[in-house]
Order: sequence, then C-alpha cells, then structure tokens
Amino acid sequence: MNMEELKNKNTQYLSSIGIDVPEDLPQIESLNEVEPRTAQDIAGRLSALAYVIGLGFGARGEDLLEQLNKYNLMPYVSGYERELLSQDIIGEQDKIDMSWLAECAQALAWCIGLVDLDHFKHCDDDLAQKIPFKSNPEEFIQESQLRPIAEIQEQSDLLYRLHWYVRNCGLTGQECELSEEVISERRRAIDWAYGVEKDWDAVPMDT
Repeated sequence: MNMEELKNKNTQYLSSIGIDVPEDLPQIESLNEVEPRTAQDIAGRLSALAYVIGLGFGARGEDLLEQLNKYNLMPYVSGYERELLSQDIIGEQDKIDMSWLAECAQALAWCIGLVDLDHFKHCDDDLAQKIPFKSNPEEFIQESQLRPIAEIQEQSDLLYRLHWYVRNCGLTGQECELSEEVISERRRAIDWAYGVEKDWDAVPMDT
C-alpha cells in the first residue's frame, strides 16, 4: 500500500465512525524517509518509562534514578526526563506531563504486541503488570518482537489524522469523545517507534 492509499484508507475509516478529517491533509513519511526502532529499542524505552512515570505520582527522582541505573536503563531515558529526575522538586505541569507518559507506554506496549489500542479509552488498568518493574528487564527486552512495520506505519498515519481532529474540535468548540492528551501522547510514541525522529523530546507534534 502506498502512502496515498494509506491516507485514503484511514480517512475513509474515520469517516465511517463519524470523524471527518480533510482529504487534503498531507501524507505521513514513507518507510524510506524514516528509521524505525527495533523491538529492543521499544522494549527498553517501555521498561524505562515504568520508572519515569513515577515522577507524575510523587516518586522521588533520586529513588527512580537508582533503579534505572541498577537495570542499565538510562540509555532509554530522554534528556528532558533526565533533567527532571535529577531535580529535588519538579513543577506541577511537569508532574502532569510525566503522568501522561502512561499513554505513551500503552502505545509502545502495542508496538511489541502486549496490548490492544483503543483510542477512545485510556491506558489499560493492568498495563504496569506487563512491564518489568524492580526486576531485571534484560530478558523482556531481548525477547520482545515488533509488530509488522506496516501496522505501525498505519497507526502513525491514523494518529496524525486523529490529532488534527481533536485539535480542530478544541479550536471550533465541537464536542469530542477523544482526549487530546491520549491522542498526542500515543502519537508521540508511535512516531518515535516508526522512526520519524530519533530524539524522543523532539518528535514533531504539528498537525
């Protein structure tokens, strides 16, 4: 399936469930324009997020850093997150941002076949139980397997169009059953996995 066909497929699917997006929205990057992550990259990042998310729920950065270093997960922590982990006190907005990383975790877990993705729902209640925590993640990382890249590509395209939709709803005052935070965080994770941008903190969120 070429990128125009993928765009049309997702546009028609969204229309069938009552979500109308412009047909002239751009195509996303094709496979020859990106560098997709390996299953090990994704599983490592997911394992690190299990700790980083704690910043959003009152955990001390010092304690989280100890665990991340113990299990050799620091290479999977973003620059922004490293800064927050090293601070004694973090701001309320940063805490909120870190708590929303749970939706990134849901998307990354989907990429390696651990969960389903329903963008009308928040992350699974039992998501944390599927990720190593305070235990060695080495086997989890090494044995993880990636979904077919075509599925990740399709999800990247779908989330781009959903992100446009939820932002447009906010701008026009339309009622929207989707959460912009859920959509944007999952888009960030999927686009990172698809290889749109190497730096997690720099994944473009334009619509």
